[in-house]
Parts: sequence; structure tokens; C-alpha cells
Amino acid sequence: MKKTISLFLKVFTLAVIVGLIASFASAQSVASKRVVLGNPAESNLNIYENEKRIFDLINQERRKKDLIELEWRSDLTQLARMYSQKMADGNFFSHYESDGTSVVERARSMKIKGWNKIGENLFECEGYGNFNTLAVQNWMKSPGHRRNILDADYTAAGLGIAESGDGKIYITQVFIRE
Repeated sequence: MKKTISLFLKVFTLAVIVGLIASFASAQSVASKRVVLGNPAESNLNIYENEKRIFDLINQERRKKDLIELEWRSDLTQLARMYSQKMADGNFFSHYESDGTSVVERARSMKIKGWNKIGENLFECEGYGNFNTLAVQNWMKSPGHRRNILDADYTAAGLGIAESGDGKIYITQVFIRE
């Protein structure tokens, strides 16, 4: 009986500590958009399902404001995936590459046509958990990211996720007005 109670107390204490750490990580993520969620080895990341889920959550936020849904564009998705992978491979997190290249130059270099306005949201986290919901929640708390999501001018978007060797998740969303 004593062993059972002792084990229960240890598990309960561990759960409280994990809860405190998760609360701290969530509070920190609003400012930095970098979140630590868990052990990457415990997850089976399905990138395509998560890309679609995040895209659906973005359109859900737009519907709440009576905005048109964004159209999924494969060329923008390719651009977003490429940039997420570049950040994952290079272990950096920025709207600008080391040479100063931005989403505008990346879109032009990939010959993405038909746009006259472009925007980009980025998110990074460690571990998997429910990162798709977490990314959208954090973007909606950030004035600049929220502005991109709710910009009535944007008509299409693409979204790309990449995982680094050390388990970090990088998410890029590219918005355009056609």
C-alpha cells in the first residue's frame, strides 16, 4: 500500500511539474513563436495532414470574420515547404535569409505568377503535440500574423512544414492577393 501511495505521489508530482513547464512554454511562445512541446521521438509526424489542418484552421478564423476562404495553391505550398526546409536545414528562424532574401524574392525566383501582394507567417516549435492548433492560436495573438490571416485582400495561400534533424518543426505560410 505504501509503495502504491509513493508511486502515485511521484506520478502526481511529475504531472504538476510537466503542467508548469507547459504553461511556461505557452506563455513564452506568444512573444517568440518558439515553443517546446514534448519529445519528438514519441510522435509520428504526418506533415501533409498537419499542413491541411493548419490551412483549415486559418480559413476557420477567416470565416469567423465573414471573410472569403483562402484558396490552396500548390505553387505557394511548394514555396512554403522549400523555405521551411531551408530553415530546418540551416537551423535559423527568420523571414529573411542570410543574404537578405525575403518572401518577395523567393516567390519571384520560383516564378510564382499572378500576385500583386504577398505576406508570410512563420512558426517554430520543438516537439509535436498539437502544434497545428498552437501555431494558429499564437499567430492570432500576434498583431502582424493576425493581420495576414485576416487580410481581406488575400485570396490564396500555401503552407509548408519541415522537421529538422533535432526535431524542431518549422511552419511557413505564404499569402497572396491574385
